[in-house]
Amino acid sequence: MTGRPVHDGLLFHHLLGDGARHATLRPLSDFPDSERWQAVQRQVPGHYELLYRAWAEPVLLRPYTNSGVFLTPIDFRRLPGTSLHNRPRLEIPVESVDPDWAVLTYEWRGERVSRRLCPEALADAAALWRAEDVERWFGRDRTRLFFHVPQVVTYQPGGVPVPADHGS
Repeated sequence: MTGRPVHDGLLFHHLLGDGARHATLRPLSDFPDSERWQAVQRQVPGHYELLYRAWAEPVLLRPYTNSGVFLTPIDFRRLPGTSLHNRPRLEIPVESVDPDWAVLTYEWRGERVSRRLCPEALADAAALWRAEDVERWFGRDRTRLFFHVPQVVTYQPGGVPVPADHGS
């Protein structure tokens, strides 16, 4: 497929774990006793705080508070050759994410781009990222699936509300 897979009105949260749907997406650090959080902390202590310091703190200018909720503006349903093409996902309207707490980030030509989430940042990402680029860079490193491609990380207090009719 050619074309632009970055959506400008929706963000997506792919259900990679147990597939459970919740009314609110909360950061993994909100569940310190969970097996998944404990595994991350054992394997890479401070992983999420390091990501925050590198990607979000220079943009948001506030101290680290939680591991963040990770979303993507990429509509993988438009990319049949990818591993997320048929995975369950939640559709989150961009308006559900507080731009004062969110960063759009990706790697472009060897440089990390981190911008406050806003319509202009999403439009710029949509103009850059073609399907071929996402297919080339998504999952290039299996331990960091979304590292290169556009993703939104939000640190908003209380998590991200999920509209009841936005799962697929």
